[in-house]
Amino acid sequence: MDAKAIIDSLSSQFPGVICDAQVESDIRILAKVKPESVKDICQYLKEKLSFGHLCCELGVDHPERNEIEVVYVIGSYEHPVVLILKAILPRDDPEIESVVPVYWNANWYERETYELFGVKYLNHPDLRPLVLPQELLGEWPLRKDYKGFPNKTARNLV
Repeated sequence: MDAKAIIDSLSSQFPGVICDAQVESDIRILAKVKPESVKDICQYLKEKLSFGHLCCELGVDHPERNEIEVVYVIGSYEHPVVLILKAILPRDDPEIESVVPVYWNANWYERETYELFGVKYLNHPDLRPLVLPQELLGEWPLRKDYKGFPNKTARNLV
């Protein structure tokens, strides 16, 4: 299955939900999606289009736009296309449905994104702290307006 066929399939299955889809190369697709449909899109990708591997899930802070992006990088073992989905959330209340029921390894990515950016994953099975010490919980240290961002010295990383 090639990149154009994947976009066509997604667009017809989810009309009005997939926006700004681009074929960046023969093996790379980028698409923005409505946050409320992410779990359903991931389920469709896995079951119908053979995208069985969540490679990565992360947050990107855009304080100038008052947005946080949740980015999903999804791959397939059956074809060489990598799909990047971006869901745009409001920065003051970033909530999105968990994709753990679709991709088990999203558990770790979502816990980390919750801790570091403050994105709340609805219906996540275990949204407890993963990497931060107790004193930093709730401070969202990877948001660009965090008082210590960016840390330009390696001294504090040990």
